[in-house]
Amino acid sequence: MKTEVYIIGGFLGSGKTTLLLNLLEKEKQEERKTAVLMNEIGSLSVDTALIGDGTPVRDLLNGCICCTIKDEIEVELLALYKEHKPDVIYIETTGAAHPMEVLDACTSPSIAMQVQVKGIITLVDCARWQDRHRLPIAHRKLMEDQARWSDVVALTKTDLVTKQSLDVIKEEIRSLNETVNLQEMVFGKVSGDLAFGKGSRTAESHHASNQLRIRTFAYEFVNHVPRAEFIKWVAELPDSILRIKGFVKFEDSFERPELFQYAYGVPFFQEQPIKRLPVIVMIGDSLDTEKLKKQLEKLDGVF
Repeated sequence: MKTEVYIIGGFLGSGKTTLLLNLLEKEKQEERKTAVLMNEIGSLSVDTALIGDGTPVRDLLNGCICCTIKDEIEVELLALYKEHKPDVIYIETTGAAHPMEVLDACTSPSIAMQVQVKGIITLVDCARWQDRHRLPIAHRKLMEDQARWSDVVALTKTDLVTKQSLDVIKEEIRSLNETVNLQEMVFGKVSGDLAFGKGSRTAESHHASNQLRIRTFAYEFVNHVPRAEFIKWVAELPDSILRIKGFVKFEDSFERPELFQYAYGVPFFQEQPIKRLPVIVMIGDSLDTEKLKKQLEKLDGVF
């Protein structure tokens, strides 16, 4: 059983840590083993002390997950998995983190068979969202992208805007992300179900996980793969496939799998000096994972 990973994002002061503490308490009541990965841009994590001694915590300091320390998340996630074997890992990101970049950082081929990202929740400060036109363009775009690529958007500080303004904010977010689970949050508690709050242990939440906006899929190859057929498969991939990364062992690459990357429709291959686990990870918009699995099994000669 893979360890579930949930990403909590949103601008500074939106209430991420308060929500995290409530989620951890909920997991404790359900007797689930939890771990936390916290990202701070500064050199000291203040929020870590709030979590307490019962939950393993690792800090990523002096940078943003999607910028300067992206590679470190692979090491930290793997360490949390090996040392504690948690049922779930929560990642609290900095306000400057882009959800797609964080997701990309969590899907390294070296950990893809041990963990699975199950959901992205973004906290939106209603007052800040309403006045986002006053922000620099880059900040405004980031705020909108955080809402666009999330499975759940929790609206905070709703008391600072009028009922009419709140309705407009909801409409604006839904125009960016029509499948979003939109909730209102007060003191770290949301008005409804987070959809992924209980992982995939119930029929309801399992169904919800199948409706996630952005999904990931990892596949480990058993055999050598025909290069020409693999290239043909890549060329026919739908636009919903946003990113692929990993290592593929082709029939003509001897015993060392080649690095394979795919983004914006462009494939990239590179020989590797050492052996790598032949795993690829796919990131996409509403992936048809069953279809992809069958296609890869055919390439892999697995029947």
